[in-house]
Amino acid sequence: MSASPPGKKGSPDFCRIMRPAAWAAAEKQRQYGSDAGLDRRGTAVSSDGETLFAVETSRGKSDLVRLRDKGRERQVVHSLNPVTNGKKAQYGSMRFDGRWLVFEVSHDAENWNDWTLYAWDSTGGSAPFQVTRHDKAVQGPFLFVHVQGGKAAWTEGVRGGKKAVHLYDLGRRKDTVVRTGQVSPVFLSGDLLGWREAPAPEAPVRLKAVSLRTGKPADLPPVIAKIRGAAHVSGDGTTWAWVSPDYQTLYAWKPGWKQSATIAKAGGEEHIDQMEIAGDLVTWTGGKAIWAADLRTHSRTTLTPEYGSVVAHGDSLLVTYLNGGYTKDAGQKKGTTSYVLKESELPPLPDCSAWTPIPQPPTETGAPGTEAGVPV
Repeated sequence: MSASPPGKKGSPDFCRIMRPAAWAAAEKQRQYGSDAGLDRRGTAVSSDGETLFAVETSRGKSDLVRLRDKGRERQVVHSLNPVTNGKKAQYGSMRFDGRWLVFEVSHDAENWNDWTLYAWDSTGGSAPFQVTRHDKAVQGPFLFVHVQGGKAAWTEGVRGGKKAVHLYDLGRRKDTVVRTGQVSPVFLSGDLLGWREAPAPEAPVRLKAVSLRTGKPADLPPVIAKIRGAAHVSGDGTTWAWVSPDYQTLYAWKPGWKQSATIAKAGGEEHIDQMEIAGDLVTWTGGKAIWAADLRTHSRTTLTPEYGSVVAHGDSLLVTYLNGGYTKDAGQKKGTTSYVLKESELPPLPDCSAWTPIPQPPTETGAPGTEAGVPV
């Protein structure tokens, strides 16, 4: 893994550096590997980083498992059998709040509207139960589920071309629709359940939110409430990150900053998407690798050799990548690696003195459903 040249004086990009030795060593501390023949992909993690959930696939059969002690303790939560799932069913969006695991089963590889949402209470002995079954004939956004404090939230399509924001009490098994309209998939940030919404067709987006605890309308921080252009938004209750409508520029804001600031710009045919936040680290999928930006020092580095995925919970980051890189040849697959980083245990990346904070232009706007031509 080679270093890229740091940004020039006045550059909005955080400096790009090689992953420090201390960060590479931290990967080994909470690492879960798998050998050739077993595809094990980390999908959710506990806030202390000691428990993770993963999808294990071998010979067409997929198991959703809970792993502890670097995989030496393994529990099957749910399974997909290819004999009874002829349309290549697979696990999709998934989150864990410390007690409840909420996960998607996508039933048809050719119809992303055909899905079921399940929940599992990790503190008891009961099997997962069905939260909702989406009508496969109704068009909707890709499913991104979130869960926190016993509440699950997601957006799904409804008849008439609109979308509904759901807030579900897992303990009571009670579903509430808190908004219906031209809305996007939801995001969580502390007690805020938010989404992007267009007040009129093709109008610039506005961010709206309700309290996750009460379901009542809630105020966003003023800097965040002013956003009119974002393809994806992430928050952790303190720090916020969002990407421009064309998936090319990443912005962030945290209390104490007077305005937003540019973190990174995509290069070439790459993109920026699926941000996760753990403390002062903002991560994202960058097309060819997983990136992490350190807001303390304004530098960024890669977390995977090539491609991969990442999910955050508290100050824990669960990172997964394919050993040896991506290949379509099953005989050449070399297994996977998942590992957990704790932001509180990592030294800051080297300081980037070349960086200059440049806010998102107020003219950069976008409407839900138009970003890069993909369904949202």
